[in-house]
Amino acid sequence: MRLAKIAAFIQDHVIAISSFLLIFLVTIFLYSETKKKAAERSEKLFELRADQATQDIHKRLNDYIQILIGGKALFIASDTVERAAWHTYSKNLNLEEKYPGIQGLGYTHFIRPDEMEAHVRQIRKEGFPDYKVVPEGKRPIYSSIIYLEPFTARNLRAFGFDMFSEPIRQSAMRIARDTKQPAMSGKVRLRQETGKDEQAGFLIYLPVYRNNADPETIQERQYLIKGFIYSPFRAKDFMSYALGDDYGDIDIEVYDGTTMNKESLLYSTDSVLHYSSNKARLSKTNTITIANNTWRIYSTAKPSFVQTSDAGLPYFILLGGSIISFLMFFIIWSLSSTRRSNRLKQTITDNATAALFILDSRGYCTFMNPAAEEMTGYSFEEMQQQSLHDMIHHKHPDGSEFEEEDCPIRKALKQKQAIRALEEVFVRKDGSYFDAMCAVQPIIENDSISYTIIEVRDITDEKRTQQAIIESEARFRAMADNAPVIIAITDETGHFIYVNKQWIDFTGNSLKDTLSRQWVSYLHAEDREYAAQKRIKAVEDGVSFRMELRMLRLDGQYRWVAITSTPRFDVDGGFMGHISSIIDITEIKEAERRVKQNAELLQKLFLEVPALVGLVRAPDMQYVLANPLYRSLYGNRPLVGRTIYEAHNEREGDGFFMKIEEVFSTGKPYVGNEVPVTITPTSNGPAIEAYFNLVYQPLKDLNGNVEAVLVFAIEVTELVTARSGLLAANDELSDKNNELLRINSDLDNFVYTASHDLKSPIANIEGLVIMLRDILQGKLDSEDEKVLDMVTNSINKLKGTIADLTEITKVQKELQSKVEPLRFDDILKDVLIDINGLVDDTGTQIKTSFEVDAILYARKNLRSIMYNLVSNAVKYRSPDRTPEVAISTYRQDDYVVLEVADNGLGIKKEHQHKLFSMFKRLHTHVEGTGIGLYIVKRIIENNGGKIKVDSDHGVGTTFRVYFKEIPVEETV
Repeated sequence: MRLAKIAAFIQDHVIAISSFLLIFLVTIFLYSETKKKAAERSEKLFELRADQATQDIHKRLNDYIQILIGGKALFIASDTVERAAWHTYSKNLNLEEKYPGIQGLGYTHFIRPDEMEAHVRQIRKEGFPDYKVVPEGKRPIYSSIIYLEPFTARNLRAFGFDMFSEPIRQSAMRIARDTKQPAMSGKVRLRQETGKDEQAGFLIYLPVYRNNADPETIQERQYLIKGFIYSPFRAKDFMSYALGDDYGDIDIEVYDGTTMNKESLLYSTDSVLHYSSNKARLSKTNTITIANNTWRIYSTAKPSFVQTSDAGLPYFILLGGSIISFLMFFIIWSLSSTRRSNRLKQTITDNATAALFILDSRGYCTFMNPAAEEMTGYSFEEMQQQSLHDMIHHKHPDGSEFEEEDCPIRKALKQKQAIRALEEVFVRKDGSYFDAMCAVQPIIENDSISYTIIEVRDITDEKRTQQAIIESEARFRAMADNAPVIIAITDETGHFIYVNKQWIDFTGNSLKDTLSRQWVSYLHAEDREYAAQKRIKAVEDGVSFRMELRMLRLDGQYRWVAITSTPRFDVDGGFMGHISSIIDITEIKEAERRVKQNAELLQKLFLEVPALVGLVRAPDMQYVLANPLYRSLYGNRPLVGRTIYEAHNEREGDGFFMKIEEVFSTGKPYVGNEVPVTITPTSNGPAIEAYFNLVYQPLKDLNGNVEAVLVFAIEVTELVTARSGLLAANDELSDKNNELLRINSDLDNFVYTASHDLKSPIANIEGLVIMLRDILQGKLDSEDEKVLDMVTNSINKLKGTIADLTEITKVQKELQSKVEPLRFDDILKDVLIDINGLVDDTGTQIKTSFEVDAILYARKNLRSIMYNLVSNAVKYRSPDRTPEVAISTYRQDDYVVLEVADNGLGIKKEHQHKLFSMFKRLHTHVEGTGIGLYIVKRIIENNGGKIKVDSDHGVGTTFRVYFKEIPVEETV
């Protein structure tokens, strides 16, 4: 079919096609020859440009080597080149202006390990206190950059760097040293780089030998090397100045060495590696060998290189010839097509469904198509008798005359304006009226209307349909605006096309604002993905869908809504969008949440409450709930779903059945304490008796009828058992206590009686010893005197022991001594009167600080405590320093604290636990019985207090007494 159409086209336009082919073939021949000549010329010009760029780079490198040679000459001319001289030399060279592209001019000095300390010291003396050679570490030889001008900005980062420690730099330095010639390094990262705008770098070195020597052998050169004059170069900066702006039409890539890859790339005019891509039509590779290093320079032509005036000539020839070919084709083709076009227009006009009229300047019809004849009822000959207005537009629908001066068509023609979509009412030949849509197009020639084309469509049926739609739409809007729900209609893309009044009231957005947004924009961010997926699935399936999600209300709150969406389809079944009804269900959701929360809480309470919970319903006495603790009483056997008679045997139900039946029948709760209940805790074990506190609580409906009984119980078996055991233990403890009281009383009576009865015999023995000493006075030798002294000492110790026993007995008996308000300073003054001689003899300094002035206590007991602690602090003083005793009181928690601190002998840690034992003495150089601190401890503890000691041997001791009594105010 397609071939037949092509053949027909060729046959109809054979002359036009032949003319086109002839001219086009001549054009192709001329284009080919011209393009070939232009390409040959471009290749020769490109090679010349590439060679010129290579020469410029080579020349610039030679210029920089001459600068290094000049720097070496400065070192040869002077025995010592100081920093200031090097700075002056570099400044006079004016490198930045005359030799742009060079990073700096420097000198690196060779240092042997034994010279390092002196070298660093020397540089630091020059005003660089932080100078050091980096990287640090031990190496057989070091080098350090000590001069580098300009000595600012990036170059400061290289100061002190050992270039000989880096392999690539070291290789170039070795070549320069061993050949006495300049040597250029391979590609490196310069110390000057800061991490921003990084560029590849290279360096050129020229050796300087010690004593200005000119060594002949390699060994001499290696031994006499002093350092290197060198320059660092940032490749991009160097190339920019070496090439300048003269090579904007070619891309240049410089590779270090003979290998051309990304790793060896030193410089490229753009980010594309043309050598690797190998797509350039014009390219050339040149090689530079300078300073014992080789560079490869790869040049490629940019598109602008070949865009010269004569290079574009072939394309102009091709374009011009093609245009002429096509013009010739279209001229011949249009001549043959014009005839067919006229026939086609006539066919279209005759078969058009709209009425077409052509009027002359007077308004008379000069042409009308068949549709116009059918629409008006007039033939063309009839229509030519009068103007078009007088024929079909002379009356209004009410029958009144329509003057031609008022006709909008005539007005538009007078103003030489076109009219589109003009609605008018025309009159047919039979006098009937019809609604018409008119389009009027005047044709203007020489600033006047030569004729007018009018297109008329009968829109009577459309008007009726449109009116019906308007009335239907009005009824729908009235119904929707009064509906108790939100109604929204969206198109197939999800955009709104209608919302009712309830939507506007809910969102606060006008109809205009709403129509510019999609429906998902009103949803909560967390619900949008869910809603979109739900809608997509419903659209694919062509079904309705329902969602519950959150929608933004005008007050900024997100409300839960239920959305029900139904798809809309056109007459052909095509999807048109959705109509949705929306209901606010926030209160319903909140109520459901609370009900669910309460149910979960109630279930959790029943299951986790540390009590037995069961629920028995009426009227079949069936368990509907039994928590784990309840089931554990009966071996965890199933209870829920069974009646109480099925779930329990007669022994377990003894008493239980009757009581719960009574609650069901009377509706009154039953409460029992420590009720004996038969349980079976293991499935195969025997039944046992346990005790429970029980509540059988009836649950009633609105009519007061018992629906169920809640069984709530707490096991108190252990409590009942423990109480029984406690009663027995209390009886036994009471007997034991009475026995201990009797024994304690007997012991106190024995101690008191023994100490009282022993006093008289001891007094007699003491008198007999005194009498014996008097009788034998002058007759005793020294041994006899010594024996009598020993007897006397023993009697005195026995008397002291008896006195201590008496004191202990008194302490026990005086537990209930009468308390009274006592001032600490008064008690201390009383104590110091007794030990005043000891205090004065030892020179003891007494310091006091009583934050708590007074306390309620037994006078004798407080004096005993104060006396023992203060006297001990004086007696156990250190012979190496003046004794000091600090006495203070203060409140701590619920106690009044008395603190006595000294700087005496102190007590070793391992002996402190013996301090409050009866008859224990830790220092024997001072007389004592070892009963004082024991008595103090008894007094304090018997009155609800406590005593603590903190001591360091050789430093001193601090006693803290914690009185439980309520402190007395200073006004006492």
